[in-house]
Amino acid sequence: MATLSKGFGSALLAGMLAYGAWVFVARAGATLRSPWSGDYGEGCTLAMAQLLAERGNYFPDLTDYPFLVANYPPVFLALVALTQKVLGPSLFGPRLLALVATLGILTVLFDTLRFILGARVPALALTALFVMPWFVTTWAALARVDTTAILLSLAGLSIVLRRGTDAGAWPALPVFWLAFFTKQNALVAPAAVLLDLGLARDRRFGRVLAAYALPLVALFGLLALATHGGAWRHLVVYTAASTYEWGRMGESYVQLAVIGGPLLLLAWAGEALEPAPFRKRTGRILLLYFGLNLLAFATIARSGAAQNYFIEPWLATVLLAAWALRCLRQSRPWAQSLWPVWLAVAAATAHYAYPSLDRLPHELHHPENARAFVALDRLVRDTPGPVLSENLSLLVLNRRPVLLEPFGVTPLVQTGLLRADRLVRDCEAGLFPLVVVERRMWDIPGFGECLERRYEPLADLGWYLALQPRPVSRAAIAPSGRIIER
Repeated sequence: MATLSKGFGSALLAGMLAYGAWVFVARAGATLRSPWSGDYGEGCTLAMAQLLAERGNYFPDLTDYPFLVANYPPVFLALVALTQKVLGPSLFGPRLLALVATLGILTVLFDTLRFILGARVPALALTALFVMPWFVTTWAALARVDTTAILLSLAGLSIVLRRGTDAGAWPALPVFWLAFFTKQNALVAPAAVLLDLGLARDRRFGRVLAAYALPLVALFGLLALATHGGAWRHLVVYTAASTYEWGRMGESYVQLAVIGGPLLLLAWAGEALEPAPFRKRTGRILLLYFGLNLLAFATIARSGAAQNYFIEPWLATVLLAAWALRCLRQSRPWAQSLWPVWLAVAAATAHYAYPSLDRLPHELHHPENARAFVALDRLVRDTPGPVLSENLSLLVLNRRPVLLEPFGVTPLVQTGLLRADRLVRDCEAGLFPLVVVERRMWDIPGFGECLERRYEPLADLGWYLALQPRPVSRAAIAPSGRIIER
């Protein structure tokens, strides 16, 4: 009976995971093939890389154009800038980099799970299970920094798990530094390792903490000096000015709990029935990594946060569930036969929960029918003079300068860290022959009011509204001064 149950569960699990893998591959392929992007963060990535490729510094002082807030460190952006220099501006290059990083996560995850579980088949099953949720399949190939940062965090954590904190923490430190300089909040994995040493009252704790933190601070200081303080202002001061939508936090925790429910139950069962292994080094690190990720997940309330905030907590859930499965398989005979059935339930739950969110945007899934993007691309390409657009990627792809990044600028103006006088003055002068608005420009104090007063609709293009200056007397449109100097 147990053999029959295990065989049925294995077949069910294999079918479910095969379907999930096919969805993952299909969506990644569709994202790579599409020449369009409606994702605001992809446009920011291209804009920062454009500045880095052209000027060697993508942290502008915000006293003149471009008014762009650079909210990520340089590792991934330097790779994107290199693709722009070699191949020209494109979405394919950075999307391919992000997908390669996602595949790297799967490779390192399988290797880590094989170490945790001591068996290939369940390690492969849990690796495939990682790509089942909507937030992985829809994000895996987007031109964003997250998958690269998570890959580096996981790689460092895997080194520590394999070698132990005695020797493993030291070679993992450079990997953790790279993760930080890819995304500055990639701190959970090293924090779990350091906290494990602290809780164990290991005498090496102080040395490892100093070895991690002091070079990191020194490297960041060098980056700040090289950018004339720009890295400090943009990555710390300006990023801290973000607003928060606290109502989203509770809803997001519920989503994560539903999607990871079966794995969370497996982790709870393992800890409840076999608590001793969770008090040892590997179990303790995985438990800390999971707990710290749950705490950090509260930052999904940050304005502009998207499904990328789910990915690392989900990764931590998979790792903790794997440790629980190992503990149960070693001591509970029923776990040997029931684990395929339970992972099949976990895979189905992760994939089918929240079906309304489980879809690619139209311009990625059917780029041939994205008429609004075709028209908008033509407008941006054919309009002479400085163009403002909330779709930053279209500006970069058409080799136009990004003069304004409204999402980052808005909270700075609202908090008094930046004055919008120059923007408002040039808006009043009608110096932008084309302004493409989604919603964010309306929120810039002074500038949004000027657009309503001084500009009129030119075309309604789906998500975007194209504006042009209202006709006024010649005296009213006298230039207000220099707009752009490349």
